[in-house]
Amino acid sequence: MELARNQGKPVLMDFWATWCQPCREMEVQLWSRTDVVALASKFVCLRVDVDRHPEIAQRYRADALPSVVLSDPWGTEIARREGFSRADEYLGILRAMPGDFSEIGPWQARLAANRRDPQALREIGLAYHRMKLFQASTVFLEKALARSEVRSQPEVLAEVLTVIGWNSLKIGNFKSAKKTFERCLKDVPTHRALDVTVYGLFAAHLAAGERQEAEPLLHRLES
Repeated sequence: MELARNQGKPVLMDFWATWCQPCREMEVQLWSRTDVVALASKFVCLRVDVDRHPEIAQRYRADALPSVVLSDPWGTEIARREGFSRADEYLGILRAMPGDFSEIGPWQARLAANRRDPQALREIGLAYHRMKLFQASTVFLEKALARSEVRSQPEVLAEVLTVIGWNSLKIGNFKSAKKTFERCLKDVPTHRALDVTVYGLFAAHLAAGERQEAEPLLHRLES
């Protein structure tokens, strides 16, 4: 992890075993491909033999083999895949992973000094949202939301809730998105990015097939 932090690169951990037939198939069909070798250069790559390093496998919950875990340089899990049938199942997550986490470094340093630093939690969450790492973004923003310093500032509270709502919307959790946007509109009825919140709620209702609930929000946006 130290190398990953120094280089600002994400980490790719490949959990395997010598007796694992799907692991051998993945080695031939995925890891040996020239395009995947080039793609892997944006990661710090670790191959973990679960028989030789069971403690690492246990730490990362690598119960099925093969397992591939992608994390940021500080160990926050971003994505994982288990088993192997087609190379395409892995190519998508490898391509989607950002290759540069250096902007997170200063905020992670602050977080290392104080795990409850509300500004660091918020800034990391917002950065992950910009990087389209929506689930990781929500993890940090929900921790920020637990801090009274965030809840006591209406504009900051509205920003955090709105981004959490959009994170839920982006990953297809429409129920959670609606609940979060509605909370934002209730707790902070007026704020600078009000249209973004209202549009998020409109989009969540529309995505859930709730056109009747979406229409008043559209009229509100148009007025």
